[in-house]
Amino acid sequence: MARPARPVDPGSEHTLVLAAAEAFARDGYQAASLNEILAAAEWAKSSLYHYFDSKKGLHDHVVSVLRARLGDGVKLPDLTTLTAAGFWPAMAQLLDEFRRTASEHPETRYLGIMYHRDDSADPDSALQRMRTDVVNWLSRAVHRGIALGLIRRDISPDLVVELTVAVLDVLDRWAVDNALHAPGGSDAGRLSLALVQSLIAEPV
Repeated sequence: MARPARPVDPGSEHTLVLAAAEAFARDGYQAASLNEILAAAEWAKSSLYHYFDSKKGLHDHVVSVLRARLGDGVKLPDLTTLTAAGFWPAMAQLLDEFRRTASEHPETRYLGIMYHRDDSADPDSALQRMRTDVVNWLSRAVHRGIALGLIRRDISPDLVVELTVAVLDVLDRWAVDNALHAPGGSDAGRLSLALVQSLIAEPV
């Protein structure tokens, strides 16, 4: 996780993170104004540079904080131990855990907006690392599903991964754009999983 160069008072940090997240989500990284962020958070510019060396440093910190909150209480399943009977239920539970956490931390919607609309073009940003982590985990999950005989083998595994990422990306972006915690409400996991399965599951 990206951390400020020096410890920040938790209350002040929370105010700054929320102000910065709202600005980055609303205006994009490039157009977001540090002066407006500082005014909203009631921070002095000298105080900001006492903790962060740049706008990128603040942006990475915001992403890391919100990512940690979104992952609060979410346990990724151990893919190596999943059985054929437990694979799809574990995926549904994971999606529902993310929905629950998003409802408990509504500020993480800003992260969703940033994730889908980021314009920083920085390959080393915390947001890009998050995207890479998501794709890598989904790739491992797909390959585990193939090994268990649950995911179709008549198309390339790379294409299966791309289809899975694309479907989940559209669902998440739609939920974010409509200020929902997840499409489908309390049935988000079941609905999202059904849509993914319709494309990649091995025909019975």
